[in-house]
Formats: sequence, C-alpha cells, structure tokens
Amino acid sequence: DPSHFLATSNGGKPPLLKLHNISARPELNGQLGQAVSFAAGRYVVAVLTAEIAATMAGGNNAVEPSYLKLKPESLVEATNFEQLKFGAAVAFHHARLYIDSAACQERGSYIMSLLPPPLQAKLTPQKAILGAVIVVLLNIMLVFKLLSGWIGFTKIFVFLSLIALVSTITSPDWMEGVKAGKPLRLIAKSAAINSPTRFKQILIELTGYRNISVRMALGLMFAMLLWSGKILITPSARPARLQPPTPNGSMQPRVPRIPQYDLENIYKMGWDDAKAGNDFGTSLPEEILKADPVEDTVIKPSGYEESFDWAYDSPPPPKQKSSSFGMSTMLSIFTLYRFGKDLVVAPDGQLMLDPAYVMMRLRNIEPWRLGLMGMSLYRVVNAFVR
Repeated sequence: DPSHFLATSNGGKPPLLKLHNISARPELNGQLGQAVSFAAGRYVVAVLTAEIAATMAGGNNAVEPSYLKLKPESLVEATNFEQLKFGAAVAFHHARLYIDSAACQERGSYIMSLLPPPLQAKLTPQKAILGAVIVVLLNIMLVFKLLSGWIGFTKIFVFLSLIALVSTITSPDWMEGVKAGKPLRLIAKSAAINSPTRFKQILIELTGYRNISVRMALGLMFAMLLWSGKILITPSARPARLQPPTPNGSMQPRVPRIPQYDLENIYKMGWDDAKAGNDFGTSLPEEILKADPVEDTVIKPSGYEESFDWAYDSPPPPKQKSSSFGMSTMLSIFTLYRFGKDLVVAPDGQLMLDPAYVMMRLRNIEPWRLGLMGMSLYRVVNAFVR
C-alpha cells in the first residue's frame, strides 16, 4: 500500500478516491471509488456511484460496483468538497430507496389514517410522509426561534453542539450495552471510561494530528465542557431601554402647557397697567398668572406613543469594548492550522518541508479553500492588529 489508500492504513475506513490521468479510458476520469486491495503495483478499485453506494448501504448486495486495476498515479484522494457532494448524493438516493420501501408505505398509510377522509383521497403514502417531515421541521424551526429570542442563539447553538458531541462519543457504548442487555449503570460507566479514547479519535479525524495522547484528549474535553458550561450559565444581557430619538437624532423641545396669547396684546396690557398706576398683572388673564412654566412643561417626542415611562429609567451603561479574540478567531486559527498541515504533511504522515512539494500541493488546492484561507488569515490578523 504505497499511497496508503487501503482500509488497513486508515483505521478501517478506506478513503474516497478520485480517478484521473487515465488516458486509455478518459471517460473514467473524475469518477469516485475506493481501493480494495493492492498487488503487482496496481490498486483494485471499486468504482462507486451514489446510487450503488446507497443500495449497498441499505444491505442490498444484489448490486455490485465495477472493479478496475489502476496505478497509484491514476488515483488521488477526493477533496472535502467532493466527499461532501458524494455523501449528499448518497443520502438523497438512500432517502428515495426508503420512500419506495414497504416500511415507508406502511408508515405513510398510518399517517393517512389519522387525517380526515376528504384529505386522504388527495394523498399517497409518500406525500403523507413528506408532509409529516415538513410539519416536524417547521415545528422545530418555530421552537428554535422562540428559544433563540428567550435565551439567545449562542446558548442554543452551544447546547445543541454539546449534545451532539456527547452523543457521538457515547453512542457506541450505549448501543452495544442496550443490545447486550446491560444495566444502565454499567452502560453509563463504560461510556464514561471510554469517552477520552473516543474523543481522541474524533480529534485525530478532525485535525489529522496523530500525536494526541489520551490525557491530552481528556484535558481538551474537560476544558470544552467548562467553556460550554460557562456560556450556558452566564445570564444573557438584556438590552437597555433607550430614550426614543427624534428623526434628527435629538430630543424635541419642551412645549409648555400654558395658554398661548399674542405677545403684543400681553405687552400692551402691562403698559396700560403701568400708565394707570395699577399693580403688575392686574389686566393679565388669571390662567396666565397661575401657570407654572416648569411644572407644566412636557416632552412630546414625534412618532411615539404618549408613554413617558422611559424618562424615569436610569441611562444605559456605556457599552463595553468586546474582545476581538473570540470564537470566530479561534475557528480561523484552527482553519489556518489545518490548511498549513495539509501543505507540509504527506498522506503517510511524514513532514515534507521541500519547497517544491509545498508549491505542488498549493497549486492543487481548490479555489474555494484558498478563499477560505484568505478570509481566515484576514480575521486572525485583524484580531491581533485591532
């Protein structure tokens, strides 16, 4: 296995390979497959399509892939995007096979039996299953939106990620224990004991770095649990009640409630009282004399309801400067680390610092990965410079 394409060199999981540089049969270039064995300088490769892979995954061995003997130079490991695209196609074909299965027909018929008779006549078991899936997804989206507004999107994301991580780590022990009929206490104990080892395997698959000990994995898992717990128990900041602004950004002038009279007439009344020797304000209207400009002054912001509860609130505290070294920066650093590791580490795990090899690897990288590297680099530099 000179190129490490077999399952024995990849922890029992053969990588998805892409066929290229086949001049005798150029129509094979771009197809995907997996190496089965190696002999006489050539790999025996099972050429797979999404439909064949979905059928085999469903336990139907009646469909067999075609096998080819190819040189190592005609094979290259599929990119992450190609693997994701192939996996999505397999999932799509697997869903189609399930929809056409007898089990799906039975479940669809049961759902139809719960509906009113007029609606049953317009549906098929497949449409009933599809409608039920859509209703469930809409309910999940509604609950997610309500919870996001209540406790915050970040907390929900961290909580769901934590559940997914714990489920991924402990699910093999739970499935094995349930099949064996073990007590729940023994299953939980076995899952706790095996968690560091399983988390180590997850880290190796994510980072590609194999020099990770069980203690390192246990420390990282403990730190991740502490970090997640801190986010979940930290109370969410409530937005301060701000004074309503006006269209020009300032408060409306204070408008007195005192009656409005013509200033010239009021001045003439005072002048006549002075000439006649009367006391000040003798001729002035009584409502003007009793008015208090300070007490009767009100605020009338334009475009808002007549509610001034906000005027009695204390001013909001000054906004604290947030740290630029957040979760997005950490993810960008991890992306740059994984990108750099792919450049200088050969498929067999050896460190290759030859500039020619690094440039060759760099030229073969997809444009979308280069764009992702550029954005990650900008995010990290901006976090340290700012």
